[in-house]
Amino acid sequence: MRVRVEDIPPEGLEVEFTDSRAAAQDLGPQVAGVEQAPWACLRLERRGSLVLARGRYRAQVDLECSRCLARFGQTLAGTVEWAFRPPEAPRGEEVRLAEDELDVIFYQGGEVDLAQALRDELSLVLPMAPLCRPDCPGLCPVCGKEQNNGACGCRPRQTDPRWAKLAKLEEH
Repeated sequence: MRVRVEDIPPEGLEVEFTDSRAAAQDLGPQVAGVEQAPWACLRLERRGSLVLARGRYRAQVDLECSRCLARFGQTLAGTVEWAFRPPEAPRGEEVRLAEDELDVIFYQGGEVDLAQALRDELSLVLPMAPLCRPDCPGLCPVCGKEQNNGACGCRPRQTDPRWAKLAKLEEH
């Protein structure tokens, strides 16, 4: 959803939208699917060319467990505070950001892209290594069976004799 900066009145603007075009690959590599499209309810305020956005968001995504590879759903919800402003340097030139500009989102053409800002926010709150549950045992290193429903019965591999001395250190 794009909002033209000049369309934001002095008293502010309430915006609610659903980003139904957001796909799994737009949110991050750990996302296997989007169950409920990202939604946001924001209050926009304009201060000159600066646009402030505050509000809340929610999305339901399917993630793949990094240990057992099972798919599971996770709800992402929270609040946001964004600051948008136009870039001061012409396009194509290298720009160095000051410390206070690191939290600023730049906009082009007099339009603020709220949908892209929401996608970026969701990609930041996603876990880097998602787990279906904190104590997920993962896959058996011998046969590859998922161990969430019980052990597979495989015997542990014999320790390579070259590593035997290190195994003794672990025992102490």
